[in-house]
Amino acid sequence: LIYFNTLDASWHFDDEPNILNNRGLHIHNLKPESLVRTFFTSPTAGGSISDSLYRPIPCLTFAINWYFGKGDVFGYHLVNIAVHILTTYLIYLTILNLLKAPKLQHRYNRKENFIAFLAAALWAIHPIQTQAVTYIVQRMASMAAMFYILGIYFYVKTRQSRISARRIGLLFGCAISFIFAIGSKQNAAALPFALLLIEIIGFQDLNRPGVRKAFWVGSIVGGLLLVALSVWLFLPGGSETLISGYDQRPFSLSERLLTEPRIVLFYLSLIFYPDPNRLSIEHDIQLSTSLIEPWTTLPAILTTIILIAIGISQYKKRPLLALAILFFYLNHVIESTFIPLELIFEHRNYLPSFFLFLPVAAGFNRLLDYYKEKNRAFRSVLIAFLVLFMIGIGAGSYIRNMAWATEKTLWEDAMQKAPNSHRPLHNLASYHYERIGQLDKALELYQKSLELRTNNNFANPSAMSNMALIYVRQNEYEKAIALWDKILSNKPVYGVHQYLYVIGSIEMKDWNRALTGINRLIEERPTDFNYNYLKGYVLLNLKDYRQALRYFERCLKLIADNHQALVGAGVCYSLLGQYQSAEDIFKTAHRYYPDNDLVLLWLVDTKLKQNERRAADRYLSRLLKITPVEELLESLEKNNTKHFLPPDSKTLILDMVKSAEDKKLDNIAG
Repeated sequence: LIYFNTLDASWHFDDEPNILNNRGLHIHNLKPESLVRTFFTSPTAGGSISDSLYRPIPCLTFAINWYFGKGDVFGYHLVNIAVHILTTYLIYLTILNLLKAPKLQHRYNRKENFIAFLAAALWAIHPIQTQAVTYIVQRMASMAAMFYILGIYFYVKTRQSRISARRIGLLFGCAISFIFAIGSKQNAAALPFALLLIEIIGFQDLNRPGVRKAFWVGSIVGGLLLVALSVWLFLPGGSETLISGYDQRPFSLSERLLTEPRIVLFYLSLIFYPDPNRLSIEHDIQLSTSLIEPWTTLPAILTTIILIAIGISQYKKRPLLALAILFFYLNHVIESTFIPLELIFEHRNYLPSFFLFLPVAAGFNRLLDYYKEKNRAFRSVLIAFLVLFMIGIGAGSYIRNMAWATEKTLWEDAMQKAPNSHRPLHNLASYHYERIGQLDKALELYQKSLELRTNNNFANPSAMSNMALIYVRQNEYEKAIALWDKILSNKPVYGVHQYLYVIGSIEMKDWNRALTGINRLIEERPTDFNYNYLKGYVLLNLKDYRQALRYFERCLKLIADNHQALVGAGVCYSLLGQYQSAEDIFKTAHRYYPDNDLVLLWLVDTKLKQNERRAADRYLSRLLKITPVEELLESLEKNNTKHFLPPDSKTLILDMVKSAEDKKLDNIAG
């Protein structure tokens, strides 16, 4: 019920590069080869299939969603909510079994079920989880968390089983869960160390000298391994990638390390003071440039050390408190330390907060037990308070989800909560005002965003590139070129800005300028699908059909069923006079995209070129079923360049359309 108002919430922000514009996920069948291909669909690969795996488990689910629903958000939200529900149930089962571990059993007056249920329920309905559930692309975070808790569950059951075969099966399940968790998002690499924590809390006695020594050795070695694993997963190029990562950020490694303790404490404040008005996709965070600037830096570091020390010192006396604290900080190690990620995102708490409500639930259970004999009336008040509190928490999540309804509501909400941040203004301009045609308002927001704090060093050039594209649409080419010259004169020039420069040159129909720009991009990334397609498109407009065909065919080697590449190759074959080859290509495209008007239009032309008038009539009949006659006539009569039809082809097809319309009118009159 809490997430019911999100089923039609729109696409947002990173949803576009990861899903909507990620052509590798847009499958048209469920054949094994198509499904396996989705494992290699990194959004940074420019629409190509990359050489390495990219979060294959959620990518596979996105592809299946696309197969059944294309861009309709309903199915994606349904899966996200289902993952959240399943994760909640697994948290409940894990806590329930953990409370029966040797070191924890008999502590809770046989109220393990109540404690597990309350802890899982508080986690599930908390407003901070909305970013991981409602934000479609964050299925990566929620699926990683789901497999992570499944791995813990299998481990706890393994430790409680006395049957060897069953233990082997459960350990195998734990290992598979770990692989699937990392295959969803790399931050799940901390799972083995979480299992060590579970072992200490629930099963091992550190008072035994041998065990204590093994624990400390394991902790030190494990910590080093976690750092190494984090570098391997997030920074495949090692120190070089680390340095280049910070080259793109407006902060240094030391500044990030100083700032993150303040951010993690801010996360805790959001969790324990869950006012939806404090939650946002964007937060204004002042960088810590030293231990005293801002003054909260040193207190935050000291508070972090104290909390971790409390967690370590209380592992025996208050094990659930120790588990909550140490698990929370352990699972922030990867995303909240040295890796050059953005400073803050609320969805990063989805996994670390698994056990935060466990001591709360246990404490509340103790209160209920205490007042059961002392004061039954007050006990009833406590129960009523709990019910009202949970209703309030759930209502807070429902209210927070309202902000995710559209791009406009999300980024206007973020503008109010992070007024000094560049991103809300930029994204409100890009994802809303540009798309509804309010270009002057978009320009105004872009201009204001240039004066605000950015999250990366290409944010301002991106805003300027978008402004330049608006100037192109307004035929103010000199302003556009001046902006691009300013962007491209700075170093380094990021590919996205060069790419937008090419797009702008295409919009201006300055094909030679576009060709120069796209050649630079292809030198850097020769296997990028988007770059190869654009070069083919530019060469097609320059009437270099043979060279254009070469690039479209290169695109088809990258993604065999892409409709743009298929159409481009078919057009080149037709304009080269190779009509049978063109027909073969267009038929392949028609098989994948039966309702694509451009494919049908070219099939009509190809059949006419081969003097197969009856077949051309059949394709025209299909075309007229999906494209209004007036729209098709207008496109052909206005000499629309998007379809590249030669003048003689347009004349023939125009005559066919008018003749078909006349026959239709005669039949109606008859």
